[in-house]
Amino acid sequence: MLTAKDGEDDEIEALDTGADDFLAKPFSYGVLLSRLRALIRRGGATRPGVLRLGDLELDQAGRICRRGTADITLTSKEFALLAYLMQRPGQVVTKAELLDNLWDFAASATANLVEVHVSALRRKIDVPFGAETIRTVRGAGYHVVTAGA
Repeated sequence: MLTAKDGEDDEIEALDTGADDFLAKPFSYGVLLSRLRALIRRGGATRPGVLRLGDLELDQAGRICRRGTADITLTSKEFALLAYLMQRPGQVVTKAELLDNLWDFAASATANLVEVHVSALRRKIDVPFGAETIRTVRGAGYHVVTAGA
């Protein structure tokens, strides 16, 4: 973060909310270049890949969902929900875990909210294709259906 704010509290807040580094103005170009070289040495974040489950494909970087050759339009929450489940093949994911990880206001959210989104997602990725991707595990949560499951 490059900023005119130079207080200790400003730096703490910036770093605690996701900044990798903090540099207050005025600054030395030599220091800026040195910090950039340090960031490059750390390596960049890996680009999210494409998740596949049978003929269902989720391109996380391109934010594209398709089944076979058909593109499927998903809301950002549906996309995040599907990605979360597809990243955990063979695992049952509880509604509480989904609320904790996908909703910012999980304290006021209910399990019904998850059910509504899963239902909407199924109507988009499964019903038109006669497929079953997300299976309910009664009393436990959801899991994606893998080959042979």
